[in-house]
Amino acid sequence: MQHQNINKDKVQKGFVKSIETYRKHAIVQEAIASRLMNELLRHPVRKFSKVLEIGCGPAVLTEKFFQQFGADLYYANDIVEEYSNVLTSIHPDIKFFGGDIESMDLPDSLDLIISSSTFQWFNNLDGFLLKIHKALKPEGLLVFSTFGPDNYREIREVNGKGLNYLSFGKHEKLLSEKFEILWSDREIITRFFSNPLGVLTHMKQTGVNGIPGKAWTKSDLKKFEEDYQDLFGTDLGVPLTYQPLYFIAKPKK
Repeated sequence: MQHQNINKDKVQKGFVKSIETYRKHAIVQEAIASRLMNELLRHPVRKFSKVLEIGCGPAVLTEKFFQQFGADLYYANDIVEEYSNVLTSIHPDIKFFGGDIESMDLPDSLDLIISSSTFQWFNNLDGFLLKIHKALKPEGLLVFSTFGPDNYREIREVNGKGLNYLSFGKHEKLLSEKFEILWSDREIITRFFSNPLGVLTHMKQTGVNGIPGKAWTKSDLKKFEEDYQDLFGTDLGVPLTYQPLYFIAKPKK
């Protein structure tokens, strides 16, 4: 499988800058986290012994988990160390687990690994899924959302740049090597903004540095705005597409 080469330092810096704005503007990410927890509620277990959350951010999924479930030990991981302060107010059993999870050893004998809107940032997802398989108990669960190729499709069409999002089918294929997929789904969510600059501002407010590797000049910005408006302008404003993918799986024996 072809791997990405994402600059994790830039990712970390982008999310640090959005600490004060993320919760207010990440409406789609909040809805995605809710969907994940609603699906997990269909599972009979309400308390887990050991849980690992990957990419906890400012505790959107963390908060929703503790509204419905319990854990004896809850590891919350994120590349942004500053998020540890947010977690302390949610639950005393949360242990912050800071750093780039791809290059870290995972806790073992986990009952549950959850993650929302994070796996798209991984350079080597297939390798990481092997680590997850080893870390989970035989009856443990992997519950996560990520994004598919239509995510931010307007940005890619205007500028030709973006993350290398894997398709729904590719995720199914990668998972099926080591996991049994218990449930999966995908959807398209579209948000509208008054103008293309509003799209870029929104992305920045939710931790995404606009376009990867892009150093903007005034002429670049003007061209981006004109092209985006020409291609996607509607009576409602200009759209930004999200394509969340959802999975619940358990390790194959």
